[in-house]
Amino acid sequence: MEIRQLKYFVAIAECGSFSEASRKFFLSQSAISQQIKLLEDELGVVLFMRSPHKVVLSEDGEQMLPMARKVLEDVKECRDRMTDVKDELSGELHIGLTCSMEPMVRRAMVLFMRKFPNVRLFVYYKTIPELIYMLRNRQLDMAFSMKVDGEEDWVDSVPIFEYRFAAVMRDTHPLATRKELSFTDLERQSLVLPEKMHRFANAVEDFLSKEGARLCVRAVVNDASAIMNLLRSSNFVSILPEHLVRGIDDLKAIDIAELKEKKTSYVHTLKGVTKKRSVDAFISCLSLVKGKE
Repeated sequence: MEIRQLKYFVAIAECGSFSEASRKFFLSQSAISQQIKLLEDELGVVLFMRSPHKVVLSEDGEQMLPMARKVLEDVKECRDRMTDVKDELSGELHIGLTCSMEPMVRRAMVLFMRKFPNVRLFVYYKTIPELIYMLRNRQLDMAFSMKVDGEEDWVDSVPIFEYRFAAVMRDTHPLATRKELSFTDLERQSLVLPEKMHRFANAVEDFLSKEGARLCVRAVVNDASAIMNLLRSSNFVSILPEHLVRGIDDLKAIDIAELKEKKTSYVHTLKGVTKKRSVDAFISCLSLVKGKE
């Protein structure tokens, strides 16, 4: 039994196709099929039920899949730990984050890459459910987002910085000179909002539940950078984490009376898994960036 055979087996199980798995590994379909046949012969079982249209796991294959994944995870962790025992940090660091975390994490990324040139960063911008899935399946070494409720049994969450939501608009907007706004002020504005972020969504829904209250939401966009580009070329208003526009000259962030409570962002790692030294190094870079603000 070889590690590559287990990789092929897991890939086929996840793709449901020999051809898709072969493309993933840049091999011919016949080469993948031959390796699976050798694995089946060695184990004395049939791992897949094959038909002209699809491939599904056999009963033996279903039992083997979690064990194969565990072996591959252990092999990856072994490689990571052996990489980390070297004097200089090297290898790979996989981090995931939501778009609202981008400004702070970006500055830490730049510092990290300067200090540790032998570590290759892989960065994934995802939604919170996607980040949790990737972290749980060890596709990420760390993830940055708001607090993840209900995941405390397997996730270590460490607070990294606080922020507030604000009304964001271009600096020439008629409201840009105001020190504070309310939802009532925003009733008369055309809003472009991010996809539902429950940290402010509850407050919005409470306001809308009042008799006669309404907000004119013209668009919902799942990318903060795209929203800010829209604001630059229009008189639309958005509700975003205030740190997203810090240092941007042509956009203003104005406090909202109903959203004054500070929120906390976290870095998440898996419990019970040996952390790469590069994880701690990245968090140190994040602390240095925060200290300079």
